[in-house]
Amino acid sequence: RPAPPLAGPAATTQAAPTDEPRAPALAGLPDIDRGLRWQQCRLKAVPPPRLPPDDSPLQAEAGALALDLADERVTLSGAARVAGRGLRVNAQALEYQRASHLLESHAPVEIETRQLRVQAQGGRFDPVEGRGELESARYRLFEPRGRGTARKIEILDARHSRFERIDFTTCPPGNQGFVLSADEMTVDRETQVAHFKDASLHFLGVPLFWAPRFSLPLTDARRSGLLVPTLGYDSENGVDLTAPWYFNLAPNYDFTLLPRLLSRRGLLLGGEFRFLLPAHQGIFNAEILPHDRIWDGAQPRGALHAATRSRLGPGLKASLDLNWVSDDHYLEDLGRSLAVTSTRHLRNRLALEWNRPTFDLLAEVRHYDTLDPDIPAHQRPYSLLPRLAFHWVPPPTAWGLEYGFDGELVHFYRDDSTTGQRLDLAPRLALAYGGSWWNLVPSLEGRYTAYMLQDQAPGLDDRPTRATFTAALDGSLRFEREARLFDTDLLQTLEPRLHYLYTPYRNQDDLPLFDTGLLDFTFDNLFRGNRFNGPDRVGDANQVALALTSRLIDRHDGRELLRADLGQIYYFRDRRVRLDPEDPPLDASSSSIIAQVSAGLVPGWQLEAGVQVDPHHPDRKLRQGLARARWQGDDGAAFLAAWRLREDALEQADLAAIWPLTPRLKLIGRWFYSLEEDHLLEAVAGLEYNDCCWRLRAVARHYLDGPDEAYNDTLLLELELHGLGTLGNNIDRFLDRTIHGY
Repeated sequence: RPAPPLAGPAATTQAAPTDEPRAPALAGLPDIDRGLRWQQCRLKAVPPPRLPPDDSPLQAEAGALALDLADERVTLSGAARVAGRGLRVNAQALEYQRASHLLESHAPVEIETRQLRVQAQGGRFDPVEGRGELESARYRLFEPRGRGTARKIEILDARHSRFERIDFTTCPPGNQGFVLSADEMTVDRETQVAHFKDASLHFLGVPLFWAPRFSLPLTDARRSGLLVPTLGYDSENGVDLTAPWYFNLAPNYDFTLLPRLLSRRGLLLGGEFRFLLPAHQGIFNAEILPHDRIWDGAQPRGALHAATRSRLGPGLKASLDLNWVSDDHYLEDLGRSLAVTSTRHLRNRLALEWNRPTFDLLAEVRHYDTLDPDIPAHQRPYSLLPRLAFHWVPPPTAWGLEYGFDGELVHFYRDDSTTGQRLDLAPRLALAYGGSWWNLVPSLEGRYTAYMLQDQAPGLDDRPTRATFTAALDGSLRFEREARLFDTDLLQTLEPRLHYLYTPYRNQDDLPLFDTGLLDFTFDNLFRGNRFNGPDRVGDANQVALALTSRLIDRHDGRELLRADLGQIYYFRDRRVRLDPEDPPLDASSSSIIAQVSAGLVPGWQLEAGVQVDPHHPDRKLRQGLARARWQGDDGAAFLAAWRLREDALEQADLAAIWPLTPRLKLIGRWFYSLEEDHLLEAVAGLEYNDCCWRLRAVARHYLDGPDEAYNDTLLLELELHGLGTLGNNIDRFLDRTIHGY
């Protein structure tokens, strides 16, 4: 019967980007790119076309039909279409041989399966066996979406195909940003891998690399093989090249070999092993540099890291975290990130936890290795060998009584220091009253701490104890009113809060300082029961904290658009407990004033500011300060300006921006400066160009590398080819850490 016009969903054409010309369709065939949505520039699998079932019979439509009974041959002409057996064939003329089940065309022909669409100058196909050959072809892959040309295509069966003299890209038609060319490509849908022979990659017409063998995964499933190398440069190590080789050993464990070549230092060999079991998971990293050409030491350098987590039973967990380096400067010289290179202490920990609905029990061993030799012994952290901790919090009673208990037994050790055991017991109870607009919570906490010490300073008790208690009363009110600002219905609150605290004085001069320091003075810490952050000191207190909070809340969606906090502590007596017994008591009648505000009234903008003002300081009233403005644009633009101050410690200015110059080109920059020391801490400048199928980023970094004010210069390059992988450094991780909003 006459064939209908090529219309409807199967033949609908999809417009391409106007600046990318489309290759003309072959005579008599529909658009090969119909339904592929190239203009979205997203590498997504295309839903397979609607095709007849695999077991359906062949049905033919054409303008004319000629039947040769002797040869059992049917000739279709005039917009011929054959469908069935899970495929569709379009051509101006087709011949079908019944004996061989062979469809053949000497004119332009299109064959469409669930994975592939091919248009060729001619070819033959066996729909029963699902195999055929096509000459001078153009093809489109549906998963992953890709396109290209081939001198010859062999469809071996429904899961396997072979391409000769092929070009492959994921770029849209008319865009040849990158092209992978090969003498041969085989596609295996069972393993979801495409294999290339004699492959070369061209980017913007420039050859990047050649490989006699190359494999490309068709899905995100893991597979063994060479991963994309990373390449970078810095003034300390020179060219930094890593070529990872991945071994997919089993579905639940794998290994990655990480050879890393540093042009100035030598070859560093590394590896990473991961495993995942129903009750256990972990990762092991190890690396060694047999000979460092620019290091003073003669021994090999290396590092080791192991982290495991295990579930041993209901609520019972075990964890291990081990870290080792061969020398104190290893991370500084060979670490890849600022977070690693600035590490001053390596922590090793083994822990066993038992978590139940009303209590937690922890047993752990924790040991620290200090990498910075300039840190004196008395400032290094103590190792916990071991620590036992118990936390009990039963459900509140029906009439609002809350109670609980914390207990801890620790053995502390550190070279050339006072060592020993500490027992700390802290029961507590509270009674909560309140309503929709008020809240009142009286509470009482006791604390008993006992020590058994070795190497205690002469004249001090080696078995000191301390028993004390803390009583507190915390009350707050909440007032609300309706408001309107910027045509937005708002709810404005006014929330005064009073927190009274009483702790009697106990002489603690004989107690060591194992893990205790002074808390930062912040708004939240106005309401804490102890001004110290550990059991070795319990501060005496007879004081009241007064605070006021006001908020603006969007009544439509509940977002907090503005929050302002103001607070101060008033003391009724001097504070005699100090970290150092030689320090005099604190006799000021009030604390510093804390004020902070955060606002998001304007879409895209977030403003924050805070100050600590000391009214008793004779010269410098401002003790701490922060001002930060952040802006996030709809087009990916971002801006950050910040200023930070901590008295006698730091004063810094930070500017960072991501600024699109065009829809494809962005500028990246950061300027981080120490106003206290009057020198640059870090400067970053970079470019990002994002095309439809590739992204190129180049970032230069100039930063302070250590306390001796030695600067290091680093150049990071990254080329991301959609569907192939990323060449160069992983810049995302660096920019996420360096530039807020990236």
